[in-house]
Amino acid sequence: MDSSNQVKMLLSSDQASSSYSSDCSNSRDGLKYDIPFMKRQESLINNKFQSDVTFLVGEKRQPIYAHKLLLIIASEYFNAMFNGNFKESTSGEIEVSDVEPDIFLEILRFIYCGKVRLTIENVLEIYVHAQKYMLNELRRRTIRVLEKHIDSDNVLKIFAQNRLYEFSFINEKCLTLIRKNPLTYFHHEDFSALDRKSLEIIFSSKKINCSDAQLFQALRDWKKANESEYVNDLQTVISTKRSYNCSKLRFFGNLSMALHTDLTFSIDYSHSLAFFGIGVFVKSPDSVVTIEVEISENLEILGRHRFEYENKDCASVNVANLFFEELTLRPDEWYTIAITFIPSGECFTITNPQICHDKFKLYFDNKCSIMRSVISHFYYDEIRK
Repeated sequence: MDSSNQVKMLLSSDQASSSYSSDCSNSRDGLKYDIPFMKRQESLINNKFQSDVTFLVGEKRQPIYAHKLLLIIASEYFNAMFNGNFKESTSGEIEVSDVEPDIFLEILRFIYCGKVRLTIENVLEIYVHAQKYMLNELRRRTIRVLEKHIDSDNVLKIFAQNRLYEFSFINEKCLTLIRKNPLTYFHHEDFSALDRKSLEIIFSSKKINCSDAQLFQALRDWKKANESEYVNDLQTVISTKRSYNCSKLRFFGNLSMALHTDLTFSIDYSHSLAFFGIGVFVKSPDSVVTIEVEISENLEILGRHRFEYENKDCASVNVANLFFEELTLRPDEWYTIAITFIPSGECFTITNPQICHDKFKLYFDNKCSIMRSVISHFYYDEIRK
């Protein structure tokens, strides 16, 4: 082949690779030598120039051109393919049907010049093929991207996508977020689109920061959007005994029946606290008690919540565990929790409540000489940046 034809081959690149070679302008003779090394490498991606293997990629068998030497020195997988006793070692065309062209081009991009465009949309599939092609550094990069970018906006979508792969580290990351603050995700637009298996995994959690009643409500909401799904076994899963995925801060003090007051307090600590819920004393002859909770910070309302508590033992003092979407309690700010019972009346209260904790203190509003609170405990976790 004469030099003019070689130049033509260098300039003729498949349309799918145009984005990779558009930055590499040519000199008078068609070759440019004064560009950085990585640019030269990148210009070879999906380029016929000196290509000695063609991959037919995806359902449409799109041809993508590559260079065996670069593949061999980057990957044990390709080394075995081209130097082992496989038909691919002597074939000029290799069919790759388990990946789409855009993903395969990103794999080549990493092999040729150490670059890769990772997004939330493609990172899982690139991880899968990084494993297949034994590209350990690329696999580590995808893990770092996932760990960094899984957040409240995309966690349900990524968790559902992982049913195709069941990577344990992705499940662990997603479930950690969901179990900490499930009520936020139960109200997220992606929740109703969850597949049944993903929903079952969430509901099977041994620790999760919500009540059984809230899990049943989440199941009813999901069922409305998935009418054809059978849910009786999921109801059984929800009924399984579980605990909460957070710490409990108990209050101490003298107990008595009295009219209760609001609880106003401030945190003395170096970190903020994630606030998930409260325990409230309930002593009522009624089988169902409505409990309204209003939480404010420096007189600004953070949230209002209404709970229907099933009072199964009317003759005893019970504790209603009430969970809400996560709030952040910041040091040195003043918070007030106002609670209303319907029907109203005297309540079981703690007089001038105190806590016992080795790391932080709560200071209570001293405007009232006597504070009588119906709150028995907080559900919280430390927030460490």
